[in-house]
Amino acid sequence: MPAVITDTLRRQIARDFFEQFQNNTADYYVAIGRSEQWDSFETVPTPVNNPDEIGDFRNGLQAMKRVLGTSLVVPRNNWSQGTIYSQYDDTVQGYPTQPYYAKTDNNQVYACLETGRDRFGVAQPSTIEPTSSNNDSFRLADGYVWKFLYTISAQRQDQFQSSNFMPVQKQGSVDSNSTGIELKQKEIQDSATPGEILSIIITAGGTGYTSAPSVAITSPTGSGAAATAVIDSATGQVARVRMDGASLNTIAHGSGYTTANVSFNGGGGAGATARAVLAFSDSGVGADARTDLKTSSIMFHTMLEGDDSDFIVQQDFRQVGLYKNPLNRAGARFTGTTSNLLTKMKLSSIVTSFTKDKLIEGQSSGAIAYVDDTDSNELYYHQTDATGFLSFLDGEIIDEQNGTGNGVIDSALVYPNVDTLTGDILYIDNRAPVSRSLTQAEDIKIILQF
Repeated sequence: MPAVITDTLRRQIARDFFEQFQNNTADYYVAIGRSEQWDSFETVPTPVNNPDEIGDFRNGLQAMKRVLGTSLVVPRNNWSQGTIYSQYDDTVQGYPTQPYYAKTDNNQVYACLETGRDRFGVAQPSTIEPTSSNNDSFRLADGYVWKFLYTISAQRQDQFQSSNFMPVQKQGSVDSNSTGIELKQKEIQDSATPGEILSIIITAGGTGYTSAPSVAITSPTGSGAAATAVIDSATGQVARVRMDGASLNTIAHGSGYTTANVSFNGGGGAGATARAVLAFSDSGVGADARTDLKTSSIMFHTMLEGDDSDFIVQQDFRQVGLYKNPLNRAGARFTGTTSNLLTKMKLSSIVTSFTKDKLIEGQSSGAIAYVDDTDSNELYYHQTDATGFLSFLDGEIIDEQNGTGNGVIDSALVYPNVDTLTGDILYIDNRAPVSRSLTQAEDIKIILQF
């Protein structure tokens, strides 16, 4: 039986994640791991969504840091002169090939309500960058009708803007401490008009028109919308319909429409048909930018500083993951900011120093592991399917298989504060090796798309 998951559900899932973070009902961490090479050529494999892959990720974990912030995000579309933008259309599933919204050089975000068209009805490139922050939609000289939604602050750019995504939010309550950007977005939200007709799209041009017919918009609920048709005299068809406006800044979208019928009268022809495009939200364009822009993605952001506690340096990692609700060794909720996730052993004596990334082997147990870090008489290590998971023994001698390191174990198994077998792995990103040092920081942004 045919069925579809609606955009509403996708938006709700994204918002649920966002609200869990905002309400502190779930703990999210960015985790890094895998110090060993992918292969001799460092060919990065595509992650596989199965329990074995998740288990491998857990085995190689090095450290994690609490997510600093989250934001709902949408695909980033920079306004570019010469681009043909789609107008918002309530019959389009997902995002159209040509975007219907744009971010300007001033980091202002606008929705395109009507594409500029010539007298033949052919879509034209956008040539004038929108700059107005009026509460109402406005038409520019190139024919495009835009609606200002919000401005992305410098702070939110730093945290939640990437080359492919940009942040979006609904502004909550404001007060005397609110910024101008926040106050303006709240003003846009509160002034949104429910039930507007955003545009009229021709579905059939008809035949025989010698003059422009009048456009009739009828509805059992709404009022105030008005539009004008233009014909192509060479073909006798209705070529374009524009929403009326007493000026470039006053567009006759009307209000209160839940349905609308469009018809053409006069002009000497027949057969032209069109449909009205209603706002996606019942509250009107601008009332909730998350809805206007079909937000169904969320970004998790954190910054790994070179000297972050619990993160090893002079080592590399090849995996980044999103870790939800890990528990400590006592089975309670872990709430720390950072945690080392590697098992370690303490050595009673070191004959020859050990080296990171070498393989160590216990002479009695036969256990094998990768060395991740060394610190005085402590050695941090991890095991994988390739090394096996035999346990090292207290008191046994360990040697490096591919080096000269040699020593005697005092305590073979010292667990980290976090039980890495607990919690949920929500996301895994395989990548080329990233080497960590005290003088660098990794700005990590994880995006979940639903």
